[in-house]
Amino acid sequence: MTARRPILVRPGEGPSVWSLGGRFTVKLDDAGASGRFALVEALAFRSTEPPLHIHRREDEAWYVLDGHMTFHVDGEAYAAPSGAFVLAPRGVPHTFTVDIEPTRVLVFAAPSGFEQFAFELGVPATSDEPPAGLAVPDPSVLAPVGDRYGIEVVGPPWRVLHPDG
Repeated sequence: MTARRPILVRPGEGPSVWSLGGRFTVKLDDAGASGRFALVEALAFRSTEPPLHIHRREDEAWYVLDGHMTFHVDGEAYAAPSGAFVLAPRGVPHTFTVDIEPTRVLVFAAPSGFEQFAFELGVPATSDEPPAGLAVPDPSVLAPVGDRYGIEVVGPPWRVLHPDG
């Protein structure tokens, strides 16, 4: 077994991509945590709002740093202002809306792997400006990549079914 070592990732550091409608900066990945969990800092916009989906391999959790999101987990709505924490256990359908743009949020996944999904679908973030047309990919693109990471799309984004809320 390899000895684990302390890790410091300073503000603005970590590999970063524009992906899934937002910016994802990895603070801790599979290698750094020996596969136990991943931590990603995300800058979320309404374009980040995913379809209803299920993670088959990992629990996913969010800690809202700045802004406001609403998480829809297993049929319940959880309003999440700055300082709120929300957990979606593996196997449970969930989605979210971004109520204040942009919202800065920490995304936790245990075990790790989600960060690789976001990076596979992304483009390197070489500036603070999102690329034109940034959005969650069409289901025809999202589904096969999701399959590789145990992520199954099971419904549309929340706002498609609830355009006024």
